[in-house]
Amino acid sequence: MDAAAFHLQFGFWPNSLQQAVLEAADNISAPGLLIIEAQMGVGKTEAALAAAEVFANRRQAGGLFFGLPTQATANGIFDRLMDWAETQSEDMVHSIRLAHGMAELNAEYRQLFPGHATTEEDADRNNDPESGVLVHRWFQGNRQALLADFVIGTVDQLLMAALKQKHLMLRQLGLAGKVVVVDECHAYDTYMNCYLDRALTWLGRYQVPVILLSATLPARRRAELVNAYLGGRAEEGGWQTSRGYPLLTWTDGRHVCQRTVPLTEPGKTVQLAPLTEDRLPAMLQEKLAQGGCAGVIVNTVRKAQAVATQLRQTLPGYEVFLFHAQFLMPDRAEKGQTLLLRLGKRSTPAERDRLIVVGTQVMEQSLDIDFDFLVTELCPMDLLLQRIGRLHRRVDRTDRPLPLQTAQCAVLDTGNESFDAGSKAVYGEWLLWRTRQLLPQAVVLPQDIPQLVQDTYGWEEKDVLPQDTDSVRRREEYLLKRGKQEQKAAAFLIQPPTEHRLRPRRNVLDNWMNGEQKGTEAAARAAVRDGDPSVEVLLMVRHEDGSVHFLPWQEEGRAVAADCPPCQAESVSIARQRLRLPGYFSKRWTVDRVINELEEQNRRLLPEWQQAPMLKGELVLLLDENLTAHLSKTVLRYDRRDGLTWQKEEADEGSGV
Repeated sequence: MDAAAFHLQFGFWPNSLQQAVLEAADNISAPGLLIIEAQMGVGKTEAALAAAEVFANRRQAGGLFFGLPTQATANGIFDRLMDWAETQSEDMVHSIRLAHGMAELNAEYRQLFPGHATTEEDADRNNDPESGVLVHRWFQGNRQALLADFVIGTVDQLLMAALKQKHLMLRQLGLAGKVVVVDECHAYDTYMNCYLDRALTWLGRYQVPVILLSATLPARRRAELVNAYLGGRAEEGGWQTSRGYPLLTWTDGRHVCQRTVPLTEPGKTVQLAPLTEDRLPAMLQEKLAQGGCAGVIVNTVRKAQAVATQLRQTLPGYEVFLFHAQFLMPDRAEKGQTLLLRLGKRSTPAERDRLIVVGTQVMEQSLDIDFDFLVTELCPMDLLLQRIGRLHRRVDRTDRPLPLQTAQCAVLDTGNESFDAGSKAVYGEWLLWRTRQLLPQAVVLPQDIPQLVQDTYGWEEKDVLPQDTDSVRRREEYLLKRGKQEQKAAAFLIQPPTEHRLRPRRNVLDNWMNGEQKGTEAAARAAVRDGDPSVEVLLMVRHEDGSVHFLPWQEEGRAVAADCPPCQAESVSIARQRLRLPGYFSKRWTVDRVINELEEQNRRLLPEWQQAPMLKGELVLLLDENLTAHLSKTVLRYDRRDGLTWQKEEADEGSGV
């Protein structure tokens, strides 16, 4: 693909990174693994799609799998990838599949279901079956998901190709004929990386082209990914420790090649300053005195809710907007659209004026928003840099207030040697400590990204930080946790490919059902992610007269019959009222009690709903008319502004939540 073809495909000319990717893809004689490391917002997605077209033509691949970290990121990119897929389908019909647990609740995807204008059945009726993309009914099953031509989904779909599970070969068959793209490949923990590496080993043996994208990839992890794809037979070289940036690394047969892409634009300097929580309101008031907007990103939902409450009380003249994962699906989608309108490409100073957005890690990805000032809680370096990427994202914006003309980020920390309890529970002490020690007073993006990330994660080779008793303890705890995650993942990993003793070029997958991971599709997805199993509920309201309703602002709060199975359309609306309960309700000592309570309530009050196919097996949490419920000795309340909050009953007796 040349620059003109790229322009025709995407509507703009390739930048230096995209041009370098095109040149590398065109010159690779045996497409294998391509890793693209480049800064946020530079167009890695378009570069990957262009390279995928080249690789598909070279390998005669029949489709694309595009894997992303979360359902939200998969939903967010679905429209873009569907448009791209349609350009690949001008002379024939291709099937498309959005592959994650809540795909059928995505409105854009449902437009492609049978009964809509672009389905297979309507194409036949219109006598125009020659081109386009459609949802084929046969690929809607979980087992067949990866057999569709174009698959956009969570990375779990790829990881399950390395999981001991029935119908494994259908997953591997679906991937074997595609080009595979994985976005944010740095964003997975040790447990998930074990499955990703094993899946890459099989894809490498099948000679499937794979493209990995990252803005902040540690060099050690880059080497692990290349070695996994090449079956542990990668050649030694400087590519393993390179700190070039932006950086392309690719395999050509057994050879590993690398190219640093020269930066054509000046870097963005961001001033960094430490900040304690008690000084947060005063800092925001000072920075936004002449207008503008600010983002405050913290590490847990409870912290986000507490910070939002604090700011509303201390800054009455400002609008505080809360965004995190514990909102109902429709509420979260609406909030995401509001943020895109008010902080996106076409936002105006009036829309941004004195707006403070408080959120969690969901703001690191998927939302193309731009803050004038940023506060981020201390987190591992790669994630911190991702968050800074939301600051002054629109470098050409000329309407920022005078105090915010330069990019400034405050790092929220405890102000002492300890760490925030919630942050420590999420990330552990080791990476938090290293990030704290290595944070400079200013960072230049993207030039400083490789140095900061490699110094944080590359401590095994030559540590730049002095050692003391506490740092050694933190490192040992980190290594112990990694070891436990690797050991836990190994129990359900399929074996790497081996060659048949009589037919050396034939791959063997024997005894892959030993220790099979049993259970549902949801259980399989949970098996490739570490941690306690999450509990998802459908949130509805039960009035004093026994009638069941949607929440007041959902579906106009209308009632739903509780004594008969809801129809298909009604089931879809109910299923969209989905929310994942906080981690407290998924702990080993509470999860069984939580599920038993919900199941008992559902059997007593909503037995007929289990007869509706889309609602079978779902847990419904019924709120009272004050939008409050009691569950497992806690009081929960849902609020449109703040999402789900909860308190233990013993600590909250008579005081509300």
